[in-house]
Amino acid sequence: MSDHPSSRAPAPRGKPPNDPQGDEAGGPVSAAPLSRSPPSASPGAAASAPVLVIDDSEIAREEVSRVLRSAGFQVVALPSPIGATQAIVRHQARIVVVDIFMPTIRGDRLLTLFRKNQRLGHLSVILMSGHSEQELEQLQLEVQADAVLSKRHLDRLPALVKRLAGKDR
Repeated sequence: MSDHPSSRAPAPRGKPPNDPQGDEAGGPVSAAPLSRSPPSASPGAAASAPVLVIDDSEIAREEVSRVLRSAGFQVVALPSPIGATQAIVRHQARIVVVDIFMPTIRGDRLLTLFRKNQRLGHLSVILMSGHSEQELEQLQLEVQADAVLSKRHLDRLPALVKRLAGKDR
């Protein structure tokens, strides 16, 4: 399930307008290779727009992507928040699953930036971490995430995504 050269996005020449992490990342936005699964042929696919997965851990990113693909979702995966706005717009993602602890910007801070951006106000965001669900639920209240999930319970992710895909923001 590795990226194929044909599925990689060309590197942008500069920062896209209104990119939420532009000030945080400190420099021009570069496109990371995108891992996009082909549209699902499964009649039970819950959403037509892909789910954006952002996690700096390759192992976690691939596992989350695998779980979602197995449930019939299309997936676009990024190894960092850099280029997230561009990926959301390009692929018309409505749901973002983001790791909380990443080196460039924390997932909860990225969520706050999404909420402040009118172009991204429609997003449903699931914050993910290896921490306990109790700790995550407190964070969810603080930053108004649509959902939180411990990486220990990835089996719950498809149901969360399906529920959020059916909600209007």
